[in-house]
Amino acid sequence: MTDYRQLGADRPPPRGASGISRTGLLAGVVAALDGGGRPWAWQGEAGAAERWAGDTGPKDLDVWYAAPPCDGGPIDVLVRAYAGARVAEAHDPRRLRHVSLAIETTTGPAVVDVTYGDLRVGPVLLVPAAEVTTDPATHRLTHAAAVADLLVRPVLRGRVPDGPRLEEARAAWMSAPPGHREGFVRRLTAQLGAGVATELITLASGAPPAPGLPRRARLRLAARSLAPAVVGSTWAQRRAVVPAMGTAGPLGLRTRGVVVALVGTDGSGKSTVAEGLHDRLDRYGLSTTGAYFGMARGNLPGVALARRLLQVGSTAPSPDAAALPGPPASAPVPVPAPAPIDYPGLRRVAAWFYAGEYIWRYLSVVAPAVRRRRVVIADRWVYDLRESPWPGSRAARFAELVVPAPDVLVLPDAPAEVIHARKPERTLAEQAGQQQRFRALLAEHPARHAELVVDTSGAAADPLARLVAAVVQAAHGPPRRRRR
Repeated sequence: MTDYRQLGADRPPPRGASGISRTGLLAGVVAALDGGGRPWAWQGEAGAAERWAGDTGPKDLDVWYAAPPCDGGPIDVLVRAYAGARVAEAHDPRRLRHVSLAIETTTGPAVVDVTYGDLRVGPVLLVPAAEVTTDPATHRLTHAAAVADLLVRPVLRGRVPDGPRLEEARAAWMSAPPGHREGFVRRLTAQLGAGVATELITLASGAPPAPGLPRRARLRLAARSLAPAVVGSTWAQRRAVVPAMGTAGPLGLRTRGVVVALVGTDGSGKSTVAEGLHDRLDRYGLSTTGAYFGMARGNLPGVALARRLLQVGSTAPSPDAAALPGPPASAPVPVPAPAPIDYPGLRRVAAWFYAGEYIWRYLSVVAPAVRRRRVVIADRWVYDLRESPWPGSRAARFAELVVPAPDVLVLPDAPAEVIHARKPERTLAEQAGQQQRFRALLAEHPARHAELVVDTSGAAADPLARLVAAVVQAAHGPPRRRRR
């Protein structure tokens, strides 16, 4: 028997961009499942877990667990320990319930798929959770549960297993108690029809597979999925039911474009985080595109010309303000009062001009990349309009209404003294005040999926781990604003 807890036991949790080895992750999965205190078992034929640990592709590590996800449960432990991204999940009790986690490893992303409760294929109930039997010594499904997993599940998915997998299923069927067999046959007959159920049991008993069995079984599965009692749950999970085809990402799952917006004062570390995120996502297999949404350098089309025509001053601080010394490091950092605004009428007009430019930039740069299912990493976002050129302008609210919210909003952050040392062009007080206003922005929860603070002080072992997980999760999630 393999002692999975000893595999990679000397390896620490993930550090840096390399993540953890698959062998170490396998040991972590076992520790998390054992710590849950409920029955669990590997799915698939014998040795599937060891083969997964030696693999480098996106094939799932399939696990069955008796209880649903909860705070402090195995799934929660894996998400926190290894910055796991929930790339697929289904919790409707009328269908298969599971959570799929993608975790960065030294050989690329690895997927752990945890089925919990009843053993099902779609809406077809194979074995109720209360009747699932396991071998605690080997963590293997036994009896009817093993037949459901090794034989019926692949047939309903379109193929007849052969070799060791089929032999294991037949051995499990022969060892199953009569009561388990009878209940299993009754459920298959009621849901798949007497013909398909008989062919499955005959196959489990040692006979060769009947010609066309997978096709007939899948037709029965489709009919079951469209039954009035479950058609609502089937529609709700249509993203998972319909094959990904051309929308498949590096994990073989359906993906979509994602917008990541980096906000923060000068020197907070936006460029460093953007470069690191580009690199990590590229190794993950996700395509990325950069975009600049700031206004200080006049990068938006026509801004420099508009400034000359409108004679509007730069939004950057004046040299005199930048030369003012900041307070001592140990003193509290005051938030400066707003400076007088020159050319108020022209700045009002400029605010609406910027709003139009932001909308144009989104439509011309960001939207096309999102349609190509790329991850757009934007330096700043339309939220800059809240402060400049006309604080409180309705143009800012209009731009935020028209331009879709980013999927992930990120604030690179570090102590004010560290930020000021990087970019001393502004005063310490001004930088600290602006950074605090960005923290307040994140507290509004404007993003579709997540708001994150990334530590850029150098103290964190892997400051990008949670951000990478959030982006991967957003790429595999529905394209709608989350509920508050």
